Amino acid sequence: MSRKRNNETGRFISGGLQSWQIFMEKHESVQEWLENRPLGTRAQYCRKLMSFCKTVGIAPEGFLELNRLAARDLVWNFVKPFIRESTSKAKNNLAALKSFYRSKDGETLPFDSRRGGKHYFNSKRRKKAAIEHVPSKTEMYRIIDVTNNIRDKSMLLMLFQSGIRVNALRHLRFGDVKSQLYPEPKIPLRLRITDKIDTKLQGYAIDFYDARLQGEAVEALKAYCEKYHREADENKPLFSTKLGNPMNETAVWSMFKKCVRRAGLDPSRIWVHTIRKAFKRVVRHAPVDDEDFKEAIMGHVLPNSRENYFSRYECEELDKEYMKIDFSRQIPESKFQRQNEQIIELQSEIKKQTKEIKALKGFLHEKEHVIWREKLKKEEQRLFEGWSEQEKKAFLELVRAKVEKAKETMVKEILEELAKK
Repeated sequence: MSRKRNNETGRFISGGLQSWQIFMEKHESVQEWLENRPLGTRAQYCRKLMSFCKTVGIAPEGFLELNRLAARDLVWNFVKPFIRESTSKAKNNLAALKSFYRSKDGETLPFDSRRGGKHYFNSKRRKKAAIEHVPSKTEMYRIIDVTNNIRDKSMLLMLFQSGIRVNALRHLRFGDVKSQLYPEPKIPLRLRITDKIDTKLQGYAIDFYDARLQGEAVEALKAYCEKYHREADENKPLFSTKLGNPMNETAVWSMFKKCVRRAGLDPSRIWVHTIRKAFKRVVRHAPVDDEDFKEAIMGHVLPNSRENYFSRYECEELDKEYMKIDFSRQIPESKFQRQNEQIIELQSEIKKQTKEIKALKGFLHEKEHVIWREKLKKEEQRLFEGWSEQEKKAFLELVRAKVEKAKETMVKEILEELAKK
């Protein structure tokens, strides 16, 4: 897809259709297949079908006209190279192509995918639950505090205090919050999340749910809007890139991983969706008796008939319930306080290591004396080897006499020198 550039800045101009959207518009069968699916699913499935058609050299309509066996073999030959690279990639491509072929008349591709079958491959993915770490409230604020700018801080605070999905974050507009920020911010700030904002709701039996924000998130959001949205159009994306495009999941993921690393946590065990789980943990420990509210505020469909008896329109009552949730910082600390604590820890460690070094020096000094004594003893044994005790005693007395005489001579010379001065 060709993209136009700004003649002055040289940057790409935002807007326009993406390649998968152009592909979908060209083929009616693809439109019918994806028209009722969420935006994210449409993009992923359409890209996979587009890649398949380009690789094997067949149009979507031509693929649908093939009989089941011919279509199956074509799909298998396309998917097979992916298995060594990534079984999840092979599995996802296979699912998209099987779904498209089934859209024709409900016919399924006859894959022998049982263990030992011709088309079998182990598609088990690594279970994230085994390594996943859901940040505590203190850890979340550590991550938030190391952001580089007010936009990133506002985004992470919104995700943490509202529990909305990143999918919803990128579809929010300035108009969704403007009336609650000006002239004075409203707390809690209410976010009406519809199926157009959170496309995942399109597969649920609810039209909307209300998420909310408390004090710190509202203050950060207003500071961000004051800087970037004060005179902006209400239809402008609430969070956007430097080019003015809405923030996508990849950009948010990359920013969050960097913050996790800077906060001293393991980025391989924490990902963006764990923010939503961290929100759920805080809500679960809140003094709120209504369990339906705890589920509804997450955008979940209440089980059985409970959805019919839960009113999502009692906004003021639900606001009161939300304000019972404690998002305050456990230990409010500044950057300097953390640095002072680190300095104290380092000083303690230095003292400990200094004591160990002194003890080691003493040990080495004593060891050195022992070694020299052993050397002198060996040298003495070598020197007097074959001597009788009387000869040895006479020799030592002679040496002592000479040493004493040498001392007397030295002292006499020193006294004479002093007398001359």
